[in-house]
Amino acid sequence: MPRYRLSYGSVREFEAQTPGEVVPFIADSHFVGGEDERDFMRRLAISMSQWNRGTYCYTSRDRLAQSMMKAGLLECVD
Repeated sequence: MPRYRLSYGSVREFEAQTPGEVVPFIADSHFVGGEDERDFMRRLAISMSQWNRGTYCYTSRDRLAQSMMKAGLLECVD
């Protein structure tokens, strides 16, 4: 299973079948709950764009992960 490195705030690594699984990985560490995944991805995209001025597409888990990879926040390390 591929290993990914998330560099957003702190640097963390996780194993996942696809890069899109970064969304539930991040959601598990957030204190705000009760929102659906689409709202969470929108809020996350806004937060990341404020953090590093990148552009993030949040129409799906995979598109958000691709945007994160392009911005250098997510990389496949294995």
